[in-house]
Order: sequence, then structure tokens, then C-alpha cells
Amino acid sequence: MTWRIETVPNPGHEDELTERLVGHNQEASEAIRRRFEPDNLQATPVVAYATDDSGELVGGCVGSTVDVWHWLTIDMMWVRPSDRGGGLGRELLGAVEDQARQRGCRWAKLNTWDFQAPGLLRPVRLRRLRP
Repeated sequence: MTWRIETVPNPGHEDELTERLVGHNQEASEAIRRRFEPDNLQATPVVAYATDDSGELVGGCVGSTVDVWHWLTIDMMWVRPSDRGGGLGRELLGAVEDQARQRGCRWAKLNTWDFQAPGLLRPVRLRRLRP
């Protein structure tokens, strides 16, 4: 048998690759089987917004949980520049983590760039949610 490597994007191949990988993972792992059950396909949002007295948005933290895996993912976080450094970011993050804890989540994942919030975030991107 011979094969060839193709380097041109192919949506059909990508869909089939996804289906085959998911199928393999479901056969190999109970956690993956549960994750792909219809009731578990959607992540559940968690949000915390901060507004000033006039109702203007001054910060926010948005994420989601996958309750089967007890996992929180932080997708977006922002604080208005004039309100940075006063603890608002920590409060927003804490509010989202509290929601995740109430759902049984034990871990949090945050995707970020090294130039974003260097004073708020430590190099560790994965942290345990303490009770």
C-alpha cells in the first residue's frame, strides 16, 4: 500500500478526521463517551461583568464549564485601563471561579498572551480551584 501527503485544506477530510478521532476516543474513554452524549455537548457559560454608576462596562470575565470534566475555561477578560491595578480583575475572576465551583469544577484553564495582565496572572495557566 502507498499513500501520499496532501497539504491543501479539505473540509471533507477535516470533518472525517474529526469523526474518526472522536470515535476512537469514545471507544477508549468513558469520560469522552459521557462528554459527547447529547446533554453534555454544550458548554455552560459563566460570566461576571462590572459596571460603573452610569451603567458603563468597566470590566468583564467570560468563560464556560464542561460539567462532565469539572473544568472551567476562561475565554475573555478585560478591565478598563483606568480601573486596572485596583483588584477588579481578581474580583471578576473570583466571581467566575465561584460559579464554576458551584457546578463542581475543580480546575481552571486560561488562554492568554504574555503581554496581557502581567501583574494579575502568574506563569501557570492551569490552576486548581480550591473549595
